[in-house]
Amino acid sequence: MSTTNMYLIGIDGGGTKTESMVADLEGNVVATAITGSASPRNVGVEKAMSNIGKGVREAFSCVKQEKIALIFVGIPSFAEEYGEKEEEIKEALYEEIKNLPLEKSRIVIGSDQETAFSSGTDEEDGVVAIAGTGSVVRGWNKGRDVKTGGWGWLADKSGAFQIGQEVYQKTVEALDGRSERTLLTDLVLKEMKVDNIKDLNKIVYGKNPIEVLAPLSILANEGSEKGDEIAKDILVEASGELAHSVKNTVKKLEFEEEFPLVLIGGMFKSDIFLKTFVEEGLRFFPSARIILPEDKPAWGAIKLAIRNYEKMK
Repeated sequence: MSTTNMYLIGIDGGGTKTESMVADLEGNVVATAITGSASPRNVGVEKAMSNIGKGVREAFSCVKQEKIALIFVGIPSFAEEYGEKEEEIKEALYEEIKNLPLEKSRIVIGSDQETAFSSGTDEEDGVVAIAGTGSVVRGWNKGRDVKTGGWGWLADKSGAFQIGQEVYQKTVEALDGRSERTLLTDLVLKEMKVDNIKDLNKIVYGKNPIEVLAPLSILANEGSEKGDEIAKDILVEASGELAHSVKNTVKKLEFEEEFPLVLIGGMFKSDIFLKTFVEEGLRFFPSARIILPEDKPAWGAIKLAIRNYEKMK
């Protein structure tokens, strides 16, 4: 295959949004696109691949006369339950982009955990902790692969959905009179543009709960910064749970020396969430070298695309 005018595409699939990135063979990024969920668990394989396909077509439109050397796709829940459906996923994606200059054999499916880890380090061994819409911790060491959490929005304890759900629950308790009304209560009512439980519930139960509740995690951070103790407690507990998941993963991997710990996801933008995690980390996994990547996980997907392309040459 001639390398003239060849491009790579890296895809970071998320529970609520997906980023597709186009780069040349040297890793110079030329285009990106944002589309909806790429989680088969949340929206099904067909819809997830439709969203990815839309992003690929949009991002590649600026270089549509060129060729695609390889696509690396990192999708949520792949490592947990969709690995055995790899060919089905690949086929579904190829149907979405078959009019593009790409051979089906040049589609590589992997996990969003791999793209997240690669965005922060070039090392092969280490740990990634993701706290986005959901949460998961995964690590690698000397051929071993260990994952903690990542079982979906009903199970994950440290992601935006779970935190938003607790914000909603505390709001209902306050409006019921079962607990004290605080700043957090007022922030939620203002954000949702309601003043009572009935109207609040019409919104919460009338739409996709992930789309409605996950953004409320932002209000937990806003409340904690303004001194609301309930909001602070929600974030501290969620961050502590994530730290325990890292501890569990690190213990099983038996690192003998310093290792990279890459932190990915919107929850780490919260100062109290990050501070709690780092403080717990100093106790639980002191040999970790904590990395907050400057690059997006989609860049990690490009790095993995380059790595896979080099193997296929």
